[in-house]
Amino acid sequence: MKDAYLVDYCRSAFTRAHPRKPEVDGWADTRSDSLLAQVIDALLARGDLDPQAVEDLSIGCALPVKEQWSFGGRYPLWLSSRLGPQGRGCATRQIDQQCGSGLAALRSAAREIQAGAVSVAIAGGMENMTRVPMGPALFKEGVLTSPDLLRDAAWLDIDVALNMGITAERLARATGIERDAMDAFALESHRRAARAEADNRYAGERLALTNPAGEVVERDANIRPDTSMERLSGLGPVFVEDGGVTAGNSSPLTSGAAAALVMSEAAVERHGATPLARIVAFADVGVAPECMGAGAAAAASQALARAGLDASRIDAWEINEAFAAVPLHAIRTLGLDPARVNVWGGALALGHPLGATGVRLTGTLARILAERGGRYGCATACIGGGQGIAVVLERA
Repeated sequence: MKDAYLVDYCRSAFTRAHPRKPEVDGWADTRSDSLLAQVIDALLARGDLDPQAVEDLSIGCALPVKEQWSFGGRYPLWLSSRLGPQGRGCATRQIDQQCGSGLAALRSAAREIQAGAVSVAIAGGMENMTRVPMGPALFKEGVLTSPDLLRDAAWLDIDVALNMGITAERLARATGIERDAMDAFALESHRRAARAEADNRYAGERLALTNPAGEVVERDANIRPDTSMERLSGLGPVFVEDGGVTAGNSSPLTSGAAAALVMSEAAVERHGATPLARIVAFADVGVAPECMGAGAAAAASQALARAGLDASRIDAWEINEAFAAVPLHAIRTLGLDPARVNVWGGALALGHPLGATGVRLTGTLARILAERGGRYGCATACIGGGQGIAVVLERA
Protein backbone atom coordinates (compact mmCIF):
# COMPACT_ATOMS: atom_id res chain seq x y z
CA MET A 1 0.00 0.00 0.00
CA LYS A 2 1.33 3.42 -0.97
CA ASP A 3 1.66 6.34 1.45
CA ALA A 4 -0.79 9.24 1.23
CA TYR A 5 0.26 12.71 2.38
CA LEU A 6 -1.80 15.68 3.48
CA VAL A 7 -0.06 18.46 1.57
CA ASP A 8 -2.20 21.52 2.28
CA TYR A 9 -5.52 22.56 3.73
CA CYS A 10 -7.61 25.73 3.85
CA ARG A 11 -11.13 26.78 4.72
CA SER A 12 -13.56 29.62 4.66
CA ALA A 13 -14.37 31.60 7.76
CA PHE A 14 -17.09 29.81 9.74
CA THR A 15 -20.15 32.04 10.11
CA ARG A 16 -23.10 31.89 12.47
CA ALA A 17 -26.02 30.30 10.65
CA HIS A 18 -29.64 31.16 11.41
CA PRO A 19 -32.45 30.03 9.07
CA ARG A 20 -34.90 32.58 10.54
CA LYS A 21 -32.38 35.43 10.71
CA PRO A 22 -30.26 35.06 7.56
CA GLU A 23 -28.89 38.59 8.02
CA VAL A 24 -26.54 37.31 10.77
CA ASP A 25 -24.84 34.84 8.39
CA GLY A 26 -22.13 36.23 6.12
CA TRP A 27 -22.69 33.26 3.80
CA ALA A 28 -26.51 33.51 3.76
CA ASP A 29 -26.55 34.45 0.07
CA THR A 30 -23.83 31.98 -0.95
CA ARG A 31 -24.61 28.43 -2.02
CA SER A 32 -22.35 25.96 -0.24
CA ASP A 33 -21.14 24.44 -3.53
CA SER A 34 -20.10 27.90 -4.70
CA LEU A 35 -18.32 28.56 -1.40
CA LEU A 36 -16.46 25.26 -1.64
CA ALA A 37 -15.44 26.11 -5.21
CA GLN A 38 -13.81 29.32 -3.93
CA VAL A 39 -11.92 27.33 -1.29
CA ILE A 40 -10.74 24.82 -3.90
CA ASP A 41 -9.52 27.64 -6.13
CA ALA A 42 -7.54 29.10 -3.22
CA LEU A 43 -6.07 25.69 -2.39
CA LEU A 44 -4.82 25.22 -5.95
CA ALA A 45 -3.50 28.78 -6.14
CA ARG A 46 -1.55 28.45 -2.88
CA GLY A 47 0.42 25.51 -4.24
CA ASP A 48 0.53 26.82 -7.81
CA LEU A 49 -0.80 23.42 -8.84
CA ASP A 50 -1.94 22.73 -12.39
CA PRO A 51 -5.67 21.86 -12.09
CA GLN A 52 -5.19 19.12 -14.66
CA ALA A 53 -3.04 17.27 -12.12
CA VAL A 54 -6.06 16.75 -9.85
CA GLU A 55 -7.53 13.33 -10.62
CA ASP A 56 -10.10 12.91 -7.87
CA LEU A 57 -12.46 15.12 -5.83
CA SER A 58 -14.45 13.78 -2.87
CA ILE A 59 -16.94 16.08 -1.15
CA GLY A 60 -18.51 15.63 2.27
CA CYS A 61 -21.96 17.04 3.01
CA ALA A 62 -24.19 15.92 5.88
CA LEU A 63 -27.43 17.16 4.30
CA PRO A 64 -27.05 16.67 0.52
CA VAL A 65 -30.60 17.81 -0.22
CA LYS A 66 -32.15 20.89 -1.82
CA GLU A 67 -29.36 23.04 -3.28
CA GLN A 68 -26.70 20.96 -1.49
CA TRP A 69 -27.41 18.12 -3.91
CA SER A 70 -24.31 18.46 -6.09
CA PHE A 71 -24.86 16.08 -9.05
CA GLY A 72 -22.30 13.68 -7.55
CA GLY A 73 -19.82 16.44 -6.78
CA ARG A 74 -19.89 17.95 -10.27
CA TYR A 75 -21.31 21.34 -9.27
CA PRO A 76 -18.38 22.39 -7.03
CA LEU A 77 -16.00 21.20 -9.74
CA TRP A 78 -17.77 23.20 -12.46
CA LEU A 79 -18.12 26.26 -10.21
CA SER A 80 -14.38 26.29 -9.56
CA SER A 81 -12.70 28.81 -11.86
CA ARG A 82 -9.69 26.49 -12.05
CA LEU A 83 -11.06 22.95 -12.03
CA GLY A 84 -14.14 23.77 -14.10
CA PRO A 85 -12.36 24.87 -17.30
CA GLN A 86 -9.18 22.82 -16.87
CA GLY A 87 -9.83 19.86 -14.57
CA ARG A 88 -12.90 18.31 -16.13
CA GLY A 89 -11.18 14.94 -16.31
CA CYS A 90 -11.28 14.82 -12.50
CA ALA A 91 -13.64 12.18 -11.05
CA THR A 92 -16.01 13.39 -8.32
CA ARG A 93 -18.34 12.03 -5.68
CA GLN A 94 -20.41 13.39 -2.80
CA ILE A 95 -20.38 11.53 0.52
CA ASP A 96 -22.97 11.68 3.29
CA GLN A 97 -21.71 10.23 6.56
CA GLN A 98 -23.43 12.91 8.60
CA CYS A 99 -20.99 14.77 10.89
CA GLY A 100 -18.20 12.49 9.65
CA SER A 101 -18.74 13.44 5.99
CA GLY A 102 -15.61 15.60 5.69
CA LEU A 103 -13.43 12.90 7.26
CA ALA A 104 -15.09 10.33 5.00
CA ALA A 105 -14.20 12.47 1.96
CA LEU A 106 -10.60 12.63 3.17
CA ARG A 107 -10.60 8.87 3.72
CA SER A 108 -11.87 8.36 0.17
CA ALA A 109 -9.11 10.56 -1.28
CA ALA A 110 -6.41 8.89 0.81
CA ARG A 111 -7.51 5.37 -0.05
CA GLU A 112 -7.54 6.12 -3.78
CA ILE A 113 -3.92 7.21 -3.41
CA GLN A 114 -2.98 4.32 -1.11
CA ALA A 115 -4.43 1.90 -3.65
CA GLY A 116 -2.34 3.47 -6.42
CA ALA A 117 -5.42 4.50 -8.41
CA VAL A 118 -4.60 8.24 -8.40
CA SER A 119 -1.69 10.39 -7.28
CA VAL A 120 -3.33 13.79 -6.59
CA ALA A 121 -6.74 14.22 -4.95
CA ILE A 122 -8.77 16.86 -3.15
CA ALA A 123 -11.08 16.20 -0.22
CA GLY A 124 -13.67 18.90 0.44
CA GLY A 125 -16.56 19.51 2.77
CA MET A 126 -19.42 22.00 2.80
CA GLU A 127 -22.54 22.98 4.68
CA ASN A 128 -24.68 26.11 4.70
CA MET A 129 -26.97 25.70 7.69
CA THR A 130 -28.86 28.92 7.02
CA ARG A 131 -29.90 27.87 3.52
CA VAL A 132 -30.28 24.13 4.28
CA PRO A 133 -31.03 23.90 8.01
CA MET A 134 -30.74 21.03 10.48
CA GLY A 135 -32.74 17.84 10.18
CA PRO A 136 -35.81 18.75 12.31
CA ALA A 137 -36.80 21.53 9.92
CA LEU A 138 -36.29 19.23 6.94
CA PHE A 139 -38.38 16.48 8.54
CA LYS A 140 -41.15 19.02 9.11
CA GLU A 141 -41.01 19.99 5.43
CA GLY A 142 -41.05 16.33 4.37
CA VAL A 143 -37.64 16.64 2.70
CA LEU A 144 -36.29 14.02 5.11
CA THR A 145 -38.27 11.00 6.33
CA SER A 146 -37.72 7.91 8.50
CA PRO A 147 -39.25 4.45 8.00
CA ASP A 148 -42.39 3.87 10.08
CA LEU A 149 -41.26 0.28 10.74
CA LEU A 150 -38.39 1.54 12.88
CA ARG A 151 -40.87 2.93 15.40
CA ASP A 152 -41.85 -0.64 16.28
CA ALA A 153 -38.26 -1.86 16.74
CA ALA A 154 -37.88 -2.99 20.37
CA TRP A 155 -34.11 -2.39 20.33
CA LEU A 156 -34.19 1.19 18.99
CA ASP A 157 -35.59 4.45 20.37
CA ILE A 158 -35.87 6.23 17.04
CA ASP A 159 -37.08 9.53 18.55
CA VAL A 160 -33.87 9.74 20.60
CA ALA A 161 -31.64 8.52 17.77
CA LEU A 162 -32.92 11.29 15.48
CA ASN A 163 -32.33 14.07 18.03
CA MET A 164 -28.61 14.71 18.53
CA GLY A 165 -29.18 16.83 21.63
CA ILE A 166 -31.04 14.05 23.40
CA THR A 167 -28.30 11.57 22.48
CA ALA A 168 -25.81 13.96 24.13
CA GLU A 169 -28.01 13.97 27.25
CA ARG A 170 -28.06 10.17 27.21
CA LEU A 171 -24.27 10.01 26.90
CA ALA A 172 -23.73 12.50 29.72
CA ARG A 173 -26.11 10.68 32.06
CA ALA A 174 -24.77 7.23 31.22
CA THR A 175 -21.17 8.25 31.89
CA GLY A 176 -21.63 10.66 34.79
CA ILE A 177 -20.68 13.86 32.97
CA GLU A 178 -22.07 16.77 34.97
CA ARG A 179 -23.48 20.07 33.69
CA ASP A 180 -20.67 22.06 35.34
CA ALA A 181 -18.03 19.99 33.52
CA MET A 182 -19.74 20.60 30.17
CA ASP A 183 -19.97 24.34 30.79
CA ALA A 184 -16.33 24.51 31.92
CA PHE A 185 -15.23 22.68 28.79
CA ALA A 186 -17.22 25.09 26.62
CA LEU A 187 -15.67 28.08 28.38
CA GLU A 188 -12.17 26.70 27.79
CA SER A 189 -12.97 26.10 24.11
CA HIS A 190 -13.88 29.77 23.67
CA ARG A 191 -10.80 30.89 25.60
CA ARG A 192 -8.48 28.74 23.51
CA ALA A 193 -10.11 29.85 20.26
CA ALA A 194 -9.87 33.49 21.33
CA ARG A 195 -6.16 33.06 22.14
CA ALA A 196 -5.58 31.33 18.82
CA GLU A 197 -7.35 34.19 17.06
CA ALA A 198 -5.31 36.78 18.91
CA ASP A 199 -2.09 34.90 18.11
CA ASN A 200 -3.06 34.64 14.42
CA ARG A 201 -3.01 30.83 14.50
CA TYR A 202 -5.80 30.51 11.94
CA ALA A 203 -4.05 32.69 9.36
CA GLY A 204 -2.44 29.69 7.69
CA GLU A 205 -5.75 27.98 7.05
CA ARG A 206 -8.58 30.54 7.02
CA LEU A 207 -9.26 32.44 3.84
CA ALA A 208 -10.63 35.93 3.28
CA LEU A 209 -13.39 35.36 0.72
CA THR A 210 -16.02 37.65 -0.75
CA ASN A 211 -19.76 37.05 -0.56
CA PRO A 212 -22.28 38.15 -3.23
CA ALA A 213 -22.83 41.49 -1.45
CA GLY A 214 -19.15 42.29 -1.99
CA GLU A 215 -18.30 41.87 1.71
CA VAL A 216 -15.07 40.14 2.68
CA VAL A 217 -15.82 37.37 5.17
CA GLU A 218 -12.64 36.53 7.05
CA ARG A 219 -13.45 36.03 10.75
CA ASP A 220 -14.99 33.08 12.54
CA ALA A 221 -18.22 34.50 13.92
CA ASN A 222 -18.95 32.11 16.77
CA ILE A 223 -16.00 32.76 19.11
CA ARG A 224 -17.13 34.48 22.31
CA PRO A 225 -14.03 35.75 24.15
CA ASP A 226 -16.20 37.49 26.75
CA THR A 227 -18.22 34.46 27.82
CA SER A 228 -18.02 33.24 31.42
CA MET A 229 -19.14 30.39 33.67
CA GLU A 230 -21.81 32.72 35.04
CA ARG A 231 -23.25 33.29 31.57
CA LEU A 232 -23.00 29.63 30.59
CA SER A 233 -24.53 28.37 33.83
CA GLY A 234 -27.42 30.78 33.37
CA LEU A 235 -28.57 29.10 30.16
CA GLY A 236 -31.46 26.68 30.39
CA PRO A 237 -31.45 23.12 28.98
CA VAL A 238 -32.53 22.86 25.35
CA PHE A 239 -33.54 19.25 24.79
CA VAL A 240 -34.66 17.77 28.14
CA GLU A 241 -36.43 19.73 30.85
CA ASP A 242 -34.02 18.71 33.63
CA GLY A 243 -31.04 18.17 31.32
CA GLY A 244 -27.54 19.58 31.19
CA VAL A 245 -27.12 20.17 27.46
CA THR A 246 -27.58 23.86 26.64
CA ALA A 247 -26.96 26.18 23.72
CA GLY A 248 -23.71 27.14 25.44
CA ASN A 249 -22.24 23.64 25.63
CA SER A 250 -23.48 22.61 22.18
CA SER A 251 -21.93 23.60 18.86
CA PRO A 252 -23.79 26.44 17.10
CA LEU A 253 -25.38 26.23 13.67
CA THR A 254 -22.65 27.21 11.22
CA SER A 255 -21.96 27.74 7.51
CA GLY A 256 -18.60 27.06 5.92
CA ALA A 257 -16.44 25.00 3.57
CA ALA A 258 -12.99 23.39 3.71
CA ALA A 259 -10.67 21.52 1.36
CA ALA A 260 -7.47 19.48 1.66
CA LEU A 261 -4.91 18.46 -0.96
CA VAL A 262 -3.69 14.85 -0.76
CA MET A 263 -0.80 13.39 -2.76
CA SER A 264 1.19 10.20 -3.17
CA GLU A 265 4.89 10.27 -2.35
CA ALA A 266 5.73 10.31 -6.06
CA ALA A 267 3.39 13.25 -6.65
CA VAL A 268 4.92 15.15 -3.71
CA GLU A 269 8.34 14.80 -5.37
CA ARG A 270 7.02 15.55 -8.86
CA HIS A 271 5.28 18.76 -7.80
CA GLY A 272 7.95 19.88 -5.35
CA ALA A 273 5.40 19.95 -2.52
CA THR A 274 6.14 20.04 1.20
CA PRO A 275 3.57 17.85 2.97
CA LEU A 276 2.15 18.61 6.39
CA ALA A 277 1.60 15.01 7.46
CA ARG A 278 1.46 11.38 6.43
CA ILE A 279 -1.93 9.73 6.78
CA VAL A 280 -1.33 6.66 8.95
CA ALA A 281 -4.74 5.06 9.59
CA PHE A 282 -8.48 5.55 9.42
CA ALA A 283 -11.25 3.82 11.34
CA ASP A 284 -15.04 3.81 11.30
CA VAL A 285 -17.17 2.20 14.01
CA GLY A 286 -20.80 1.83 14.94
CA VAL A 287 -22.16 2.54 18.43
CA ALA A 288 -25.60 2.66 20.04
CA PRO A 289 -27.62 5.28 18.13
CA GLU A 290 -29.06 6.71 21.34
CA CYS A 291 -25.51 7.48 22.59
CA MET A 292 -23.96 8.45 19.28
CA GLY A 293 -21.43 10.74 21.01
CA ALA A 294 -19.54 7.66 22.20
CA GLY A 295 -18.49 7.08 18.59
CA ALA A 296 -15.60 9.57 18.75
CA ALA A 297 -13.74 7.64 21.45
CA ALA A 298 -14.57 4.26 19.90
CA ALA A 299 -13.30 5.27 16.44
CA ALA A 300 -10.14 6.82 17.90
CA SER A 301 -9.41 3.62 19.82
CA GLN A 302 -9.74 1.54 16.67
CA ALA A 303 -7.66 3.94 14.56
CA LEU A 304 -4.88 3.84 17.17
CA ALA A 305 -4.97 0.04 17.16
CA ARG A 306 -4.64 0.00 13.36
CA ALA A 307 -1.71 2.40 13.62
CA GLY A 308 -0.03 0.27 16.30
CA LEU A 309 -0.10 3.15 18.78
CA ASP A 310 -1.56 3.80 22.20
CA ALA A 311 -3.09 7.06 23.34
CA SER A 312 0.04 8.14 25.21
CA ARG A 313 1.90 8.39 21.87
CA ILE A 314 -0.51 11.01 20.51
CA ASP A 315 0.86 14.54 20.84
CA ALA A 316 -2.27 16.41 19.72
CA TRP A 317 -5.94 15.55 19.49
CA GLU A 318 -8.80 17.13 17.57
CA ILE A 319 -12.04 15.74 18.99
CA ASN A 320 -15.11 17.30 17.45
CA GLU A 321 -17.08 19.34 19.94
CA ALA A 322 -20.55 18.63 18.59
CA PHE A 323 -21.49 18.75 22.27
CA ALA A 324 -19.14 19.21 25.22
CA ALA A 325 -20.10 15.74 26.42
CA VAL A 326 -18.37 14.16 23.40
CA PRO A 327 -14.74 15.24 24.02
CA LEU A 328 -15.26 14.89 27.79
CA HIS A 329 -16.32 11.28 27.26
CA ALA A 330 -13.34 10.65 24.97
CA ILE A 331 -10.89 12.24 27.43
CA ARG A 332 -12.17 10.03 30.25
CA THR A 333 -12.49 6.86 28.18
CA LEU A 334 -9.07 7.09 26.54
CA GLY A 335 -7.26 8.63 29.52
CA LEU A 336 -6.17 11.76 27.65
CA ASP A 337 -4.37 14.84 28.88
CA PRO A 338 -6.89 17.68 28.30
CA ALA A 339 -3.99 20.02 27.52
CA ARG A 340 -3.42 18.06 24.29
CA VAL A 341 -7.07 18.19 23.16
CA ASN A 342 -8.36 20.93 20.83
CA VAL A 343 -5.54 23.28 21.75
CA TRP A 344 -6.81 26.05 19.41
CA GLY A 345 -10.42 25.62 20.50
CA GLY A 346 -13.07 23.48 18.88
CA ALA A 347 -16.55 23.47 17.41
CA LEU A 348 -18.16 24.90 20.55
CA ALA A 349 -16.34 28.14 19.70
CA LEU A 350 -15.50 27.87 16.02
CA GLY A 351 -18.73 26.27 14.89
CA HIS A 352 -19.60 22.98 13.21
CA PRO A 353 -20.56 23.26 9.51
CA LEU A 354 -21.36 19.57 9.41
CA GLY A 355 -19.85 18.43 6.11
CA ALA A 356 -16.77 20.64 6.41
CA THR A 357 -15.84 19.84 10.00
CA GLY A 358 -13.87 16.64 9.38
CA VAL A 359 -11.58 18.39 6.91
CA ARG A 360 -11.05 21.22 9.39
CA LEU A 361 -10.28 18.83 12.24
CA THR A 362 -7.63 17.02 10.20
CA GLY A 363 -6.11 20.09 8.59
CA THR A 364 -5.90 21.99 11.88
CA LEU A 365 -4.41 18.92 13.55
CA ALA A 366 -1.66 18.70 10.92
CA ARG A 367 -0.85 22.39 11.38
CA ILE A 368 -0.69 22.01 15.17
CA LEU A 369 1.70 19.06 14.83
CA ALA A 370 3.90 21.11 12.50
CA GLU A 371 3.93 24.13 14.81
CA ARG A 372 4.51 22.23 18.05
CA GLY A 373 6.89 19.61 16.67
CA GLY A 374 4.69 16.68 17.71
CA ARG A 375 4.95 13.40 15.87
CA TYR A 376 1.49 11.82 15.99
CA GLY A 377 -1.99 13.29 16.04
CA CYS A 378 -5.53 11.92 16.01
CA ALA A 379 -8.71 13.61 14.78
CA THR A 380 -12.06 12.02 15.56
CA ALA A 381 -15.77 12.79 15.40
CA CYS A 382 -19.03 11.23 16.48
CA ILE A 383 -21.69 10.72 13.83
CA GLY A 384 -25.47 10.99 14.01
CA GLY A 385 -27.13 7.60 13.77
CA GLY A 386 -24.54 5.96 16.00
CA GLN A 387 -21.11 5.99 14.37
CA GLY A 388 -17.63 7.42 14.83
CA ILE A 389 -14.76 8.14 12.44
CA ALA A 390 -11.10 8.88 13.15
CA VAL A 391 -7.77 9.43 11.42
CA VAL A 392 -4.20 9.18 12.73
CA LEU A 393 -1.54 11.48 11.26
CA GLU A 394 2.24 11.50 11.47
CA ARG A 395 4.03 14.82 11.02
CA ALA A 396 5.90 14.75 7.75
